[in-house]
Amino acid sequence: MNQDSSSRGKTYRKSHTVLDVSGAVALGFYEKTFQFLHQDAENALHRPWHKIERGLRIGRLREFVEREKARLNLNAEDEDLLFKLLIKGLDRKVLNSKASVTYDSEKEQITEIKGLVAHTTAAGSVKFSLIEKKAVVTQKRRGKEPATTPSRVDGPASE
Repeated sequence: MNQDSSSRGKTYRKSHTVLDVSGAVALGFYEKTFQFLHQDAENALHRPWHKIERGLRIGRLREFVEREKARLNLNAEDEDLLFKLLIKGLDRKVLNSKASVTYDSEKEQITEIKGLVAHTTAAGSVKFSLIEKKAVVTQKRRGKEPATTPSRVDGPASE
């Protein structure tokens, strides 16, 4: 098992051209059930971002980091820090909503992560940060109390 350090721990998507159901039928699965499960797995990345499972989201984030590496000419350390930041954001549920991540389900790739900011340091390295939107808290208005008006409990006014 000889792997170089760059491909270690990465998940790669395999393309299946021929569906072999003989093993599944031997295990007791119906052929239609197995084909349905296979088709569901093939369509998993065509779902909206907020309906994709965590493992598939991590794969899409990894692919996004690869594209950002090529676009911004990132070194390996900055690439690793960006990926760790995105995973941490996923764990804190910052990247779970479809409002925070723009995902193209046809191309099966992330086009934009809202709140992701890149800063280039004087040394030439790129530092990333995720800006989280804070929940807006509304407070009660303090001041004059509204004038009290008699309220009817018995229903609509009758003449």
